[in-house]
Amino acid sequence: MQKKIIALAVAAAFSAPVFAADVSVYGIVDAAIANTSKTNFKSQMNVISGGLSTSRLGFKATEGLDNGWTAIALLEYKLDVADINTTVGSARQKMLAVAGDFGTVAAGFLQTTGYDFSGKYQPFAGSAVDPYSSANPTSFITTGSRAPRAVAYISPNMSGVTFAFNHTFDAGGTGALVANGSTTGNVTSANLMSVNFDQGPLSVGGVYVGTANDNTGYAKVTEFGLGATYDLGAAKVMGTYLNTKASGGNADKMINFSVVAPVAPGTVVFGYAKNTKDSTVAADNTSAFTVAFLKGMSKTVTAYGAIEKVSTEAGAGANTDTTVLAVGLRKKF
Repeated sequence: MQKKIIALAVAAAFSAPVFAADVSVYGIVDAAIANTSKTNFKSQMNVISGGLSTSRLGFKATEGLDNGWTAIALLEYKLDVADINTTVGSARQKMLAVAGDFGTVAAGFLQTTGYDFSGKYQPFAGSAVDPYSSANPTSFITTGSRAPRAVAYISPNMSGVTFAFNHTFDAGGTGALVANGSTTGNVTSANLMSVNFDQGPLSVGGVYVGTANDNTGYAKVTEFGLGATYDLGAAKVMGTYLNTKASGGNADKMINFSVVAPVAPGTVVFGYAKNTKDSTVAADNTSAFTVAFLKGMSKTVTAYGAIEKVSTEAGAGANTDTTVLAVGLRKKF
């Protein structure tokens, strides 16, 4: 009730007709103390935002329409709770959608089906200790998890099967795929497609990305990913495989394996990722692993501790290693 009162007060400052909609406010505040050490560098202690989950603030309005349809408006922004700048940061998603028995159609600045793929099969996705992100992926599926000037269709659940299609239009030179508010490539358009099957403890999914090049020399990129998770009861295991290839080049390959195990009095999460970069001649293959312990303090508060180690080839048999130790607290609302 308190969330809706706050949301209605915010809405009232802009337009009275918004009261016809069911408006809610949600978010995550996540902060951690982290110590980072790297080969040939002094270790550094710092306070970071988003140790386990990206801090965010969101507003969602829904309204019933004729024919059983629902209109959905959503605005969500990234927050940096450790920075002196307390204003709302870069957008995570801004969309208007219509949902019904036919599925969901959305338009705006969207979290793509690549974002959904990462979150479903990678338990550390979006965290500061995500081994997949630390393995320096060239993947558009994960780094291109958000798209401007985009449209999307998500099907209804059909006996456990769902599929989705995203298309980004010309981004006006700003890059068609973005991660955390920054461009990852200057491509004119991209298509993302996914299929998922969920049945009992098993979930499997596949996702495909195809980008179009522009007139400034960026190559077309094609990529596919496969993911699966199975709940064994005592633990949940999951993994992904991604293959990324630019036209005229070799493919980069990434694997990711994770285990989530409830262990009294909390949960242990392990993740491992390895990136084999055949698109470059440099010795830059990277692997990373993370071990974390999560303790639920309430229904909405989680305390956590994590250690991540990243190892990157540096040539002549040498590696550059980075280790991150983080202890933090996450509050959802």
